[in-house]
Amino acid sequence: MEKMKAWVTTAKDVLELQERPIPELKGNEALVRIRAMGICGSDQHYLHDWKIGDLVLTEPLVLGHECSGEVVKVGPEVTRVKVGDRVVVEPGIACGKCVYCKSGKYNLCPDMQFMGQPPTDGCLQEYVAWPDDLLFKMPDDMTYQQGALIEPFTVALQALRLSQFSFSSSAVVVGAGTIGLMTIQALKAAGAGRIISVDVNPFKLEMARKMGATDTINSAEVQDLPGCVRAMTDGLGAMYGYECCGLESTYYEMASLVRDGATVTLMGLLPEDGNKMPMTNSVLREIKYHTVIRYTNVFAEALTLLHYGRADITPVLSHQFPFSQADKAFHEAMTNKKDAIKVMINF
Repeated sequence: MEKMKAWVTTAKDVLELQERPIPELKGNEALVRIRAMGICGSDQHYLHDWKIGDLVLTEPLVLGHECSGEVVKVGPEVTRVKVGDRVVVEPGIACGKCVYCKSGKYNLCPDMQFMGQPPTDGCLQEYVAWPDDLLFKMPDDMTYQQGALIEPFTVALQALRLSQFSFSSSAVVVGAGTIGLMTIQALKAAGAGRIISVDVNPFKLEMARKMGATDTINSAEVQDLPGCVRAMTDGLGAMYGYECCGLESTYYEMASLVRDGATVTLMGLLPEDGNKMPMTNSVLREIKYHTVIRYTNVFAEALTLLHYGRADITPVLSHQFPFSQADKAFHEAMTNKKDAIKVMINF
């Protein structure tokens, strides 16, 4: 049986390079040779804590779900891709039969098999067998690294869809990490008016400008953040707010940054429940809250936006490491809070 190399987390903060069998194909699957993988915040949580909320690792796991690669073999039922195709992988396999799948909300499928989430191994390995309907052909001019950035971009597109963002509206995006920057770029592509980026890192705020923010605020340098946002938005606050930090303080603060009747979308993931929220204030001001978990049917749209130059997500790529140094790549992503945004592993 042919072997491949895979990086496996075998204990908290431990990654080991192992040999494993190359996956065998089911009829509707293609064998994808992974070429590039981005490190997500969830990957870091699983490596460091071995859990996210109720999702707990009980055995070793291959991490990773942001990836692109090349089709090297196809099963007999595969019709959408062929050997040699360069593809982006949508990393969640839904059952297709439950009430959520049938209503189009397959991201909520209770039987979802998601790459790099227990018990499903991820893409930090040389080959992955995956259903062909979750493989999307990349334009010829797109690099594998750009392809691996598609997955976090789809999270931002899903957030705009759920918030029912309106053309020319103002928005405040709190957090200028990967998801925050992707959200800024999605807002720009959607025709936003004023886009205000809030963070404490000057490097990331500069990056926010490059991604489409019209204004930036270093919240560590101002005493009245809500007042600053109101001053930029006719004294009212933003029409839409997007929380992209996953911090208790910013979850609570979002209501103070938006106007009455506004929509707040919570995208950052808190590691535990129990956070206080200003619900009386929110009810009295008719503030609407949305949450986002992954995406539904947006990978093709994301590829189209990039192909026709309507969006450019490449600037978030800050560091690159070879597959042989995946452990060092994770260390960089988890410890470099100054200028590490999206750390990419190249196979």
